[in-house]
Parts: sequence; structure tokens; C-alpha cells
Amino acid sequence: MLGLGIDTGGTCTDAVIYDMEAKHVLCHTKTQTTHEDLTKCILAVMKDLPRELFHQVDFIALSTTLATNACVEGKGGRAKLMFIGMTVEDIAQNAPSYGLPPVDEIYCLPADIPLDPSRIREPDWEKFKKDLLTEFKDCESVAITQLNAKLNNGKFEQEARRIIEETLGLPCITGFELFQEYNIYRRGASALLNAKLIPVIKEFLEAIRYSLNEMGLDRPIVIVRSDGTMMSESYACQRPVETLLCGPAASIMGAMELCNDKNQVIIDMGGTTSDIAL
Repeated sequence: MLGLGIDTGGTCTDAVIYDMEAKHVLCHTKTQTTHEDLTKCILAVMKDLPRELFHQVDFIALSTTLATNACVEGKGGRAKLMFIGMTVEDIAQNAPSYGLPPVDEIYCLPADIPLDPSRIREPDWEKFKKDLLTEFKDCESVAITQLNAKLNNGKFEQEARRIIEETLGLPCITGFELFQEYNIYRRGASALLNAKLIPVIKEFLEAIRYSLNEMGLDRPIVIVRSDGTMMSESYACQRPVETLLCGPAASIMGAMELCNDKNQVIIDMGGTTSDIAL
């Protein structure tokens, strides 16, 4: 079985064809990452591989440091955080401790969500619909987090997402789907980070798909997660934060595969970050 591996980093994009049974690298190539158009560098490494081997691959594995670099460099898509059931005063007091944006950059939808489920009252959805065009007009994605979401399984988050997707067509990340803990600020920070990374990972995966179509290759795709395991395209798009550190994780897994030593120190030095693992 042959696997095609592609890694897009902040400086270079690499491709390798690997024989899974013989545990042998058959060929590899490298080019500079073209951030203005990722299809250029991805197509370049694909075309530089031997054509006869390229069309024999059985699957494609991807890793990238684009999400990691976006976090390190403070970049990413234009995402907005939305809190349901929180007061502006509470957010202003606590948000800075969790690295959240200033309160005037956060949208608050009032709702009465006490710990007694029988007393929960719906938000003013009509007001929310009127606010959409002004509050979210410059966004590429939205992070939605509800107070005490466990009480109704994030019902208000789901409704807000439905309205935003139907009205504006923006991708949304809901905090309760990511983490079920009570700390709304942690859930909000996690959801916002995911939302910021959606455009980053979407651009990468679209460039991969376009390049594969250009090369006439249709194979299953998996993406390396930050713990070295694999995930699907759809999962990566829903939780792009899972791609953080997936580039170094791929380096670690590759070194473990190629080296017979039981104990290893693995160093991955890239153009943006350097990573070390024991």
C-alpha cells in the first residue's frame, strides 16, 4: 500500500510517497509555500513526484502548520464571539483573563438561563435577527456560546447557528459541541479560536481538492490531528483547532516509524516555529 503525504508549512510545502508495507520512502519533493495561492505550491510538489507512482497511491495524508502559525502570529479569519445569557458587565470583568476580545467586539444576546431548567426563558430572536446585518456584516465565521448550556443541551446555541447560517451563510462554531464544562469563558475562547481557524483550514483543503482534481487523482483523504491520530475532512472543518501542532505531530509519528530506537528526542525546526518532543 502506498500513501501520499503532503505537508504545507509557513515556509515550505513537502510531498512524499511512502510504501506502508516496506516502510520505505519512495520519493519526496519540496517547494516554497505560496501563501497568496496555496494551489500553486501544492500542485508544484504533486507534479514533481514520479507520475507512475503518484497514480498508484491508495490514500492521501495531510498535515499543516498553517493553523499553528496563524495562532503564533495572531492571524486567522475574521470571527466574532457571541454570548447568550451573559451580561456586558460580567463579560467586561472576566473576559480579559481568558484572552477574549474587548467587550465591545463581543455580541451579547440577553436570555434568562437560571440553573432551574423550568425557569429558562427564550432569547428575543426577533431582535437577534434585526441585529445580524449590522453586528456580523464583516465576519467570516461566528463562535456561539450559551450560559448554562448543559441545562438544555445548547438549544439556544443551535437556534442562533441556524438563524446565522440561513440569513448570512456564515459557518458557526458552538461552544457546547466542543466542551460540556460550565466555564462559559473557556468555552467561548475555544469556540472563538475554532471559528478563526475555519477560513485557514478551509483554504488549505480547497487547495488540496483543486490540485487533486487537476492531477486526476481521487483518493481518500485523512488529516493528522495534534495527537498523531487521523481525522476526516469534515471533522477538520468542524474542529480546525484539532489541526494545531499537527505538523510537528506528523514529524514525530514519521520519525517513530522510520527509526528503530525505543527512546527518541525529535526536533522539528520550521520557518515559523521549532518543536521538540520526547
